Amino acid sequence: MSQKNKIYVLLFLLLFSACLDSKQEKIENIKLNQKLANELVSLSVKCVDQKYPYKIGYRYIDESWLKPHYELTPSFYGCWDWHSAVHGHWAMVKILKDFPEIADRDIILSKLDKNLSEENLNKEFQFFKQDFAKGFERTYGWAWLMKLYSELLSWDYDKAQIWANNMKPLVDLLSERTILFLDKLSTPLRPGTHANTAFSFSLMIEYSKVANDNLLFNKIKEYSIKNFLGDINCPVQYEPSGTDFLSPCLAEAALMSQILEKREFNEWLYKFLPSFDESSFGNIINPPEVLDPEDPGIGHLIGLMFHRAWTLKDIAINLEKNSDKNLLLQIAKNHSEEGYNIMFESGYGGEHWLATFAIYNFSK
Repeated sequence: MSQKNKIYVLLFLLLFSACLDSKQEKIENIKLNQKLANELVSLSVKCVDQKYPYKIGYRYIDESWLKPHYELTPSFYGCWDWHSAVHGHWAMVKILKDFPEIADRDIILSKLDKNLSEENLNKEFQFFKQDFAKGFERTYGWAWLMKLYSELLSWDYDKAQIWANNMKPLVDLLSERTILFLDKLSTPLRPGTHANTAFSFSLMIEYSKVANDNLLFNKIKEYSIKNFLGDINCPVQYEPSGTDFLSPCLAEAALMSQILEKREFNEWLYKFLPSFDESSFGNIINPPEVLDPEDPGIGHLIGLMFHRAWTLKDIAINLEKNSDKNLLLQIAKNHSEEGYNIMFESGYGGEHWLATFAIYNFSK
């Protein structure tokens, strides 16, 4: 080949590569900015110390502990339920880390200082030590608590390490309980709601890497290899159930993208999700229809859009085939836009938790 032709070929390859990069950038165009961050975090700010309405969820509680929820768990009592209050605090920390000059900065810091105090978190710890609370918020709420803790650990704000230290006894307790629970959990839980094992594992892995919790990481990896590695032909056509806010198939695939090496993950994925064609993958390609956003159960489907979007992005990052990677990123973009467009129509039933899912998605 002549030198001139070599130059032409090189120019063509450079232009082709630029087109691919441009196309990928165009697909993934929704990212947090200060305006969007302020809009979303305001929902968490509004509810983290709102006493009512509240979902009473303590079963078999001892009579001596029959107190108002905001006395039993004085750090995490707003936002309807315990886990939503926890990840509402994560949302505030995440936004303040990324946008330190945000309008609600002083309000957020004040709420964090009050709710993450040593006194309040010690009461949380004492509550969880009770026998009746051993299964409370297992494992969804536990995972979000670990995520909040790891977000504090990696923040250079001077009080963040104090708050993290206040949280550590409870985090350590729930890490130990997770390991014990997995020794007894003969099969994973696979619904599209809170109990989903793969979803909690993904958050816990993120925590374990920041906090160097190797015991928990190794246990999750061992359990996942044993219980998920042999899975094939995930029944995408059964998704979603009418009140899902998680995709069982995508939650598992996103988890395995964190567990397996890239080559091994690609081999596994195309057995687990053999086809991305409309005929086979259409139930995930198309955002779910939300006929009543204000119904707290039906409104879960808005959160499902955000969960699908970020798991599709996690999966796409690890794919070797560019065509499939771009397809998944396009599906993620469509879900992100549809979820954001409808989330503010959900009323308190959605507002108390959707900000977290939107922030987590738009941060990826």
